[in-house]
Amino acid sequence: MIELTPLARPYAKALFASALESKNIDEMASELKTMALASKTDGVINTIENPVLSRQDVVTVLVDIFDESISDTSKKLIEILSENKRLNLLESIYIIYQELLEEHKEQKSVEVFVAVDPGEEAKQNIEDKLKSTYGKDANIYFSKDPSMMGGLSIKIGDETLDLSIKGKVKKLINQLNF
Repeated sequence: MIELTPLARPYAKALFASALESKNIDEMASELKTMALASKTDGVINTIENPVLSRQDVVTVLVDIFDESISDTSKKLIEILSENKRLNLLESIYIIYQELLEEHKEQKSVEVFVAVDPGEEAKQNIEDKLKSTYGKDANIYFSKDPSMMGGLSIKIGDETLDLSIKGKVKKLINQLNF
């Protein structure tokens, strides 16, 4: 599978610069999130990959789907991505844009991996602890990873704190193997 980040980065940077200039960085993040989520649905994937539709037809269908929920800038992005056969980059563009936004706002992004979805009280407790450590405006995302067997793993930037059963088993195996 091809790594999409290098292809998506110029689009994300240009969008961020444009949004910064027009002072609508949060609105653009919201629009990109909507488009990224939609780009993963079967209907949109089928539309994008439909060989019968021209690139302009695909743009028309996508713009009609999003209609009022996206700005002219986002519509232009869809046109440009379609022209360059890069509509598969929407999710990667959103991820990079979100990183740029967090860097601009000096926020931390914290990803918490759990084996099973925690209850609301446990989730709130985890969020409160992380926000007290990394700032009230830290963005906290929960991801489910059943292979962890239990516990949790916290990723902040390029650092990971592994408190999962899987991580403890690996550590024990490494200690036994010297």
